Amino acid sequence: MDVKAQPARGRLATLAVVLGAGAAVTYVAFRSGSTLLGVLSLVTVALALSLALYVRPGTAESAAVEQFSAAVLLALPGAMVVYFAFSAGGFFPDAHAVMALVLLVVLVLRTTLVNDPFAGFGPRLAIAAGALALLTLWTLGSGLWSDAPARALIEANRSLVYLLALVLVGSLARTPERLHWSLRLTTAAIVGVVVAALVTRVLPDVFPTDPGLLNDRLSYPLTYWNTLGMLGSLAAIFCLHATTSLRQPAPVRVAGAAALPAVAATVLFTFSRGAILAGGFALVLYVLLARPRGLLTGLAAAAPPTVLAVMSAYGAELLATESPATAAATEQGHEVALVIALCCVAAGVLRLVLVSLDVRLRGFRLNPERRQVVIGTAWAVGVALVVSVVLALGIPGRAADQYEAFVDSRPLPASADLRDRLGYASSNGRIEQWEVGLRLFEHARLRGIGAGTFGLLWTEQRPATIVGLVVDDAHSLYVETLAELGLIGFALLLVALGSILAATVPIRRGPQRSLYAALFTGTLAWAVHAGVDWDWEMPALSAWVFGLGGLALAAPVQREPGEQHAPPGRTLRLAVGLAATLAALGPGLLLVSERRLDEGVAAFERGDCGRAIAAAASAQTILDVRPEPYEILGFCQTRRGFHRLAVQALERAVERDPANWEFRYGLALVRAAAGLDPRADARASLRLNPYDPRTLELDAILRERNDWQRLLALRARNERLSVVR
Repeated sequence: MDVKAQPARGRLATLAVVLGAGAAVTYVAFRSGSTLLGVLSLVTVALALSLALYVRPGTAESAAVEQFSAAVLLALPGAMVVYFAFSAGGFFPDAHAVMALVLLVVLVLRTTLVNDPFAGFGPRLAIAAGALALLTLWTLGSGLWSDAPARALIEANRSLVYLLALVLVGSLARTPERLHWSLRLTTAAIVGVVVAALVTRVLPDVFPTDPGLLNDRLSYPLTYWNTLGMLGSLAAIFCLHATTSLRQPAPVRVAGAAALPAVAATVLFTFSRGAILAGGFALVLYVLLARPRGLLTGLAAAAPPTVLAVMSAYGAELLATESPATAAATEQGHEVALVIALCCVAAGVLRLVLVSLDVRLRGFRLNPERRQVVIGTAWAVGVALVVSVVLALGIPGRAADQYEAFVDSRPLPASADLRDRLGYASSNGRIEQWEVGLRLFEHARLRGIGAGTFGLLWTEQRPATIVGLVVDDAHSLYVETLAELGLIGFALLLVALGSILAATVPIRRGPQRSLYAALFTGTLAWAVHAGVDWDWEMPALSAWVFGLGGLALAAPVQREPGEQHAPPGRTLRLAVGLAATLAALGPGLLLVSERRLDEGVAAFERGDCGRAIAAAASAQTILDVRPEPYEILGFCQTRRGFHRLAVQALERAVERDPANWEFRYGLALVRAAAGLDPRADARASLRLNPYDPRTLELDAILRERNDWQRLLALRARNERLSVVR
């Protein structure tokens, strides 16, 4: 065999993988209708091919590629936050499908072009990644027994994004400096999103939002106030770390202090009780665990301006109403904006002045005996103060009342002032959702009912006391996982999240204690809040956990004695590249079908059934497991008078999502229009949604008599798509 030919053959194989992956992603990008994404894909493929042809291992160019790749991955958690935040939080399928494709391309490029693409892989990362990979596969496979494969595909694609973030950032060998830089970049990204949200509230005339956005409680750009509130709480944790840790450069300490007033005001404007509680708990825990040397100077600079900013925001009563963009509210917003801006400047200037004192604090040392005495005394005094304040304010009695209000699910008192909700502890229907979720878990303890189906069964089983509450998720990651994926899925989730938390515990971290304390408290706050809200479904809030978690789990540059690590061979690289290319099939099909479906929905809403049918047919051809295209086809065919075709289309929609009451309801309507007996489907829709006025009216009409004219009028009035809320 010609030895000289071996490198050439290997390079050809590498080029083939890069070209194949790039061609697939570029095709998907153009098919999805995104010209910009398609052009970016072409440019990326061209650059990758050039690098694959030009760069040789061991050269200066190879080292430069390695450094650039590391920089990209360190910035990845923050970049994901920004992208998802301005894509409705990443809630909808097209957003996380795009990100999955981007991450898969990055994985292929890193695997094929970098000398040691898996330098960070070790046992800890392998356990977490393995659990998350199995969870993703289990989620996808659950469509087999739920009979709703499209729902399972959407949920699995989101899990795939988290898995890729974990693996990609974790592929870097861990160093304290890399962790510091990735956390700084993530903090900057989160603060940027939070400040962008704030300016839309205090300067609505300068930065207006979409009139269709429900923004009485501040939710832009994520579109959900509780998610934005929790993101702001994370920003507060990380900014406190930035301004109090003396291992941060002086500019970072100043920037951290300057950001805190704006961050705190944003959290207030979300009026999110859970985010405020989780953030407050995490801030206290960070101080206790990190014990940063710059705590005195950091708090002295940041705390007073932050309190003033929050007081100003809280005092703006017109910004706490359902119409915060009126002329009077806008004027008040300008005043609050000025106060917050001055507070940010004051905090930054004060922190800059106190930087000189940090030098003395850095050099201050206590001998071990005195140190233990001081720490013990501080804990004792702190506990005594807390207990005294708690008793003086009668907090135990109040806490008991609030707990009773929470578990009894007392509705929030009607009030035009959103500030009033901060004083109440109502669970807003969460207790009932969790009870339904646990009942569903009892029916399928091992495997669950299937990913993405909780909302369907909630509609069927919700209590009569809160019939107006429509939800798709259980407002608890853990309850929903038990219900939908059973004990197997729940165990895999716990292994993945537990591994990340264990990797960030700030014990025996030496000089990096405050760094790990920030990571640990931020991750713990997210994990706690995810137990009472649908944070998992909002990658803008969750993706950073897996990115930074992967880096915390990664093997260090200096491995333990006896640990062996060598760069992967060509065969393994090609196998990973091919696997990533195949994995892109799911998100690629999902993205294109979602874009076509959006086109079909928009055309249907305009009354343009010609375009709606064309778009829906295209979406159905691309991904036939989705029921929504058949719903569009059915309603458009009945509008055109092709009633038998409409019945066939709605029957196919029901086959692909049999527990969805809306498809059963639609099928009953089009069967009536076709002169066929609609009673079986009407009864099924009533069983699946027993409290909805539409299903009740349909059932009443059919019980009285077969009044076809009333049925046709009902169809014309209630003909709506399930994807349009």
